[in-house]
Amino acid sequence: MKKVWNKIDRGIFMNKSIRKDILIVSFALFSMFFGAGNVIFPPYLGLTSGSDFLLSALGFIITGAGLPILGIIAIAKSGTFDNFANRVFNKFPLILGTCIMIAIGPLLAIPKTAALTYEIGIKTLFPSSNSYIAIIIFFMVTLFFSLNSSNVIDKLGAILTPLLLISLIILIVNGIVNPLGVPKDLKIEGAFSMGFVNGYQTMDAFASIMFAMIIIKSISQKGYKDEKLRKITSVTGFFAGLGLALIYFGLLYIGSCASGSVSPDISKSDMVIYIADQTMGYKGKFILAMIISFACLTTAIGLTTTAGEYFETITNGKLKYKLTAVFTCIFSACMAYLGVDKIVAFSAPILSALYPTTIILIVFNVISVKNKYIYKGACLPVLIYGILTSILPKAISEQINSIYPMFTDAFGWLPLAIVGGVIGYMVSLKKFSVAE
Repeated sequence: MKKVWNKIDRGIFMNKSIRKDILIVSFALFSMFFGAGNVIFPPYLGLTSGSDFLLSALGFIITGAGLPILGIIAIAKSGTFDNFANRVFNKFPLILGTCIMIAIGPLLAIPKTAALTYEIGIKTLFPSSNSYIAIIIFFMVTLFFSLNSSNVIDKLGAILTPLLLISLIILIVNGIVNPLGVPKDLKIEGAFSMGFVNGYQTMDAFASIMFAMIIIKSISQKGYKDEKLRKITSVTGFFAGLGLALIYFGLLYIGSCASGSVSPDISKSDMVIYIADQTMGYKGKFILAMIISFACLTTAIGLTTTAGEYFETITNGKLKYKLTAVFTCIFSACMAYLGVDKIVAFSAPILSALYPTTIILIVFNVISVKNKYIYKGACLPVLIYGILTSILPKAISEQINSIYPMFTDAFGWLPLAIVGGVIGYMVSLKKFSVAE
């Protein structure tokens, strides 16, 4: 670690102006990644991990905090999303980008913000409120700001994110000083892999490769170019990732302390409410509910806007921004009625299908792999594997698992990636030798 850190020009920390820029961009990057949805997963993971929370935390932090930062670095090194993914095949950036945009847009992430707003925010403040009416109002407001200037909501988000962060720090400190109990030995297996896969649910690795250009553009506009641009990006990524990791670990630990007294049947939203009530009382629960509600709203507006712009761009204007925004809100509202837990359960196989390939692309771009045959050999089998593990019935999956014992394992794709990458490299050697 020391050698890696020494490679970063320590001189950048000697300049007051650069330190200020790093602080501002680090906070902005943290804010982009950390939404209200990220609050619900660590406590519940801690609850179901018990005394094995350290292993779960390690797995969760790798995918929930580490991968998003590597995603930013990967795009910074490759330059564009097309360069990031086109070595698999020419249309792959379009296919992967569209799948990711649908996932972090109307199918999963946006509906989750509305469901969270109702379950943690509105229902906490108004227990007898109607979920259908609440969700309709949520998306009416989302659509209004998405179709009009969102400067007000952007400024509101800049205020709400620090408030959310401060509330969470107070909650975590109270939870550590006055723990809800002692982590219980639940005798679970695969705590690390459970945490690793749960980290998919943050969807921040997807967000990082879609939003990276915003951060890179922001840094370049401050006058940084070439190698210094990449270094500043890496440093801000490190600090943003460190902030995410600390928050995740704290929430996960608090959840593990409740493993001896709270049933794992509790919903993820109710778990957060329970912790807020136990650590800060009703007043704290009220404040957290308000902040999470507004944070979800700003996130939904940002994602709806991004989805509208993305689909208008890739269709060369055939899908108009306003039409896409309206459809996104209507479809997201229908999905939001499922509730947080059902959305999470629905999203799990989709994320499991897409995440391994995304991980490979991120790693390859970070370590500057250029050989397109290695990309093809590693990514295509893993993508097929991810789809199969997601759609096959359990009985068939178990039969395949008897032949390939890692098929139902969280890391079953890794041997395929390694073998496929090696085969791709060998194919490239033959191709080059024939060409010569």
